[in-house]
Amino acid sequence: MKLIKRNKYYIILLLLLILIFCVYVSSYKPIKENMNVTEVRVLSYENDESNEHKKDLENKLIYYGYNNVFLGAGEKWEGFGTKIKAYKEYIKNINLHDEDILVIIDSRDVYVNRPSKELIGAFREFYEKHGGDLDKNLKLVFSSEMACCTTGVTDKEKDKMKSIALEREPNLKKEIDSYYLNTGLCIGYVKAFKKHYLNIDMDLEDDDQTKITNYWLNGHLDDIILDYNHELFSNAHIWGNEDNLDGCNYSKENNRFVLSNSNVSPFFIQTPAKYWKCYDYLYNIE
Repeated sequence: MKLIKRNKYYIILLLLLILIFCVYVSSYKPIKENMNVTEVRVLSYENDESNEHKKDLENKLIYYGYNNVFLGAGEKWEGFGTKIKAYKEYIKNINLHDEDILVIIDSRDVYVNRPSKELIGAFREFYEKHGGDLDKNLKLVFSSEMACCTTGVTDKEKDKMKSIALEREPNLKKEIDSYYLNTGLCIGYVKAFKKHYLNIDMDLEDDDQTKITNYWLNGHLDDIILDYNHELFSNAHIWGNEDNLDGCNYSKENNRFVLSNSNVSPFFIQTPAKYWKCYDYLYNIE
């Protein structure tokens, strides 16, 4: 009789332990080591630590929550290949996962317009929309600009870029839109940078826009896509009269700039060719 009673207690205790275990399992959420957490890192080059524009950019990156790295402090500038070489060395030894996102931007003429936390979803949507795939179809995304500012790119190559733009984005206007690759703003998965960016051959004195355009148009058409509609990147543009804001087509809404003619709000805005009037307007510099 006592044995039966004892067994009953054991059974109750066992059932209680099973119940506790089931509750624990149902509520347990294992910690995953960044398996589903994408990191965004912004990479830039600046050999003059005291440059005021570098400080402007860094402050904006911090304000919008971007993990950022500046290369080149104190380094001798030997041409545009200097920064590309620094970028490539960094990418070779990068401490990020293949699925993390890397953004490369120029340091002296770029404005940060939107926060890091919004970029991940926007980039993935843009990437997939344009046929990008992390495993089978790796692509780098560059900004586009209205005028190809380097003499190293031939008229034939300019015509080819224009044809590609109108083929990929039929709604672009034939005379006034941004057809040409601009190297000052670039984004992609780390895996794509390892596959494509590291294969761009450049000497120190080479022009980066010429070399990367050559790489794209000669055998790598599917490896690079341009942001023709300024969803991620935008370039202000004006030739000949940089003292006005005619080429600075941005208005501020809800603490961010939007393109006045499309209401699109890019994440990064560049003011190339020393368009300081627009730069000062964006940064609210009197």
